[in-house]
Amino acid sequence: MKPILFVLSLITASMVYTQSYVDSGIRHFNLGEYDEALVDFESAEEIKSMLTESAKAKIYFYTGLIWLSKAEKSGGNSSEQDFLQLAYDNLSTAMRLDTDWEESVNKAYKQLSTLLMNEADSYIKLEKKADGVDEKTAILDKRIDKLMLVEKLGVSSLVHLYLGQTNKQAGDLIFNSTTNVLEMQKAKKYYEESLKYYELARYDDPFSKEIIEDLLTISKRLGDVDRIAEYEKLMKLSGG
Repeated sequence: MKPILFVLSLITASMVYTQSYVDSGIRHFNLGEYDEALVDFESAEEIKSMLTESAKAKIYFYTGLIWLSKAEKSGGNSSEQDFLQLAYDNLSTAMRLDTDWEESVNKAYKQLSTLLMNEADSYIKLEKKADGVDEKTAILDKRIDKLMLVEKLGVSSLVHLYLGQTNKQAGDLIFNSTTNVLEMQKAKKYYEESLKYYELARYDDPFSKEIIEDLLTISKRLGDVDRIAEYEKLMKLSGG
């Protein structure tokens, strides 16, 4: 019996030891000492097998809030780490591990969505200043990445429209600059993504003339006869 009691005492001690890191991390968080909190949470992560799912969720939740705060302070100028992506990864993991965090995570998601939209919008100005199709499409890809994260959050009704517009813009840049077959395949992928998101945007505004116009243009460039006929009918219904 003694060996069993010894093992149990070791497990109990390890659990207390691990929990102390979690508690210390939260204390540092409440004091605004985010780097110190991260060190504690990372230490707890190394031995998290001793933690309950609820305790793990707590680590991810507070870590997500730290990255959210760092993203807000950086103003989207973080070069080494994508704070917004880190915030999303940790917050979503917290909710997956313990649904009791759902309400708190959803509140954080609203703030995260605003920051993501701000950063996504910053790429609009950068694209206008960029030289060449490759540089411009690379910047638009970054905008698309941020908008796709906003879509995952499910708190913005305009994100599908923005994704449709941005993918079309990237496709247009390539389509209007080359006849190279491989490059045109890239344009096709952007156009196909644009169609998908514009169609989702039409749920909110079924007869938007601007959306249908873009859908018709894309369909013509893809040579999709059925879609062309469909969108031409919708253009007439929308007064186009």
